[in-house]
Amino acid sequence: MVKKNQIIFVEPGKGESFTLKGIQIDQLLPRETCKQFSAYLVRMEPFQTKKPSYHKNGEELYYVISGFGKAILDGNNYELKEGCFFRVPPGTVHEFLTDEQSLCLLNLHSPPVFSDKDTYFVK
Repeated sequence: MVKKNQIIFVEPGKGESFTLKGIQIDQLLPRETCKQFSAYLVRMEPFQTKKPSYHKNGEELYYVISGFGKAILDGNNYELKEGCFFRVPPGTVHEFLTDEQSLCLLNLHSPPVFSDKDTYFVK
């Protein structure tokens, strides 16, 4: 049993992984430890689209670890490449697309967001 106020150390490939609408996601923190925020590694293959979604309460921070892609944030286009950092406020519809290259993003939410909690897909 993992306690909320203990150190969590996750080695590469040892966390929980799942696919959400075709996108590979690694949950970096066990859900039961997510008191203030949640953390994910989002991996998109070439020619994938992360469908438009938003969060009513969750604020998101993204950091591009590797690759290239495009973010559409409330209808505005942003080119993504390694080292880009951006904030997605609550209520912002966001979508990600890749072309010929993959894309890997570190994604943090506060308060915690899960696929079954505060995640709303549009279209």
